[in-house]
Amino acid sequence: MKKQLTLYAFLTLLAGCGGGGGGSNDGGGTQVSPPVKPALASIDAAASLKKFLNTEQTSVELASNDGYLGTATLSVSQETGQPTPLIVNGVTQQAASVRVISLLRSDANGKLRYRNTWKLHLDAQMKPIGMAMGYADAGYKQCMSVSSQNDLPSASNASGVYFSGVPTSNYAQEFRAGKYAHYCDPGSNAASNVEWSVVAGSPNPYFCLTMPEAIASAKTRMCIPVDSTGALNNSVWVRLYDAGGQVLLDYKNTALNKPVEQLSTAVDPNNYWYGVVWRPQDGYVYQTYEGTKFASQQACRDQTTINWKATWSASNIAWTCANVTSR
Repeated sequence: MKKQLTLYAFLTLLAGCGGGGGGSNDGGGTQVSPPVKPALASIDAAASLKKFLNTEQTSVELASNDGYLGTATLSVSQETGQPTPLIVNGVTQQAASVRVISLLRSDANGKLRYRNTWKLHLDAQMKPIGMAMGYADAGYKQCMSVSSQNDLPSASNASGVYFSGVPTSNYAQEFRAGKYAHYCDPGSNAASNVEWSVVAGSPNPYFCLTMPEAIASAKTRMCIPVDSTGALNNSVWVRLYDAGGQVLLDYKNTALNKPVEQLSTAVDPNNYWYGVVWRPQDGYVYQTYEGTKFASQQACRDQTTINWKATWSASNIAWTCANVTSR
């Protein structure tokens, strides 16, 4: 039977690792048990949404869990200046406020790698009339019209659609016929959703807002912990998904509130993950934990069974995960 090992970007380095502090440790060969999932209390989703959008906030240096020491900054702010009209297919709507959500993702050296922004045009009741989407440093190049919107419940532990619409790259902020406005001209019939959800956390659950995939960006879920009155805004959890709905990576500040997830522990002997302590800048491997197998990459990334920091505490090394497949 042939085994294949995958450690992203540093396959050969891992296969020939050694040195630097101790070789391999099998971790006891035990499977990891998931955390106990608490009963998820209902929260005021409507109040949480309003507080999330209305509160000026910036959360910096959210740590990634992909083993590359990357960080992110999430901010929510009011667009400067007076709100201008949003014109969709020739129909003018006046925004009462424009809220901008920005996610800036940096590498281990602090260099900005990705910039994603969502600009929500809201009416006086804070209901969306449209959303612009930007990426990198190219400004806003895409938008999403609103074909339907839903009122969020005052008490829920579930999920739903905040609003639906048609995404398009036909977006501009300019003068037309002597009027300055934001223009969103849908050019396709492919509908998309902005979603909300309540997700388990400790000590408080999270309220999450999920943005659809846009140009050069993944589906992005942004979560903040909430109490009975709405958002606490003292911790942030951002999750990115690929086109198939699989988790790409998390950015988290969990000092005050921790995500709680029920991850599978059924390890497939022909397809499993194990942890590696390494230096992302050059791929140098310090130690592997091949004996403790995980059912998924996410379970491996988020594990707490192995206290590797008790042995390795340098600021330039990290925990990452390797995949072993047999065929």
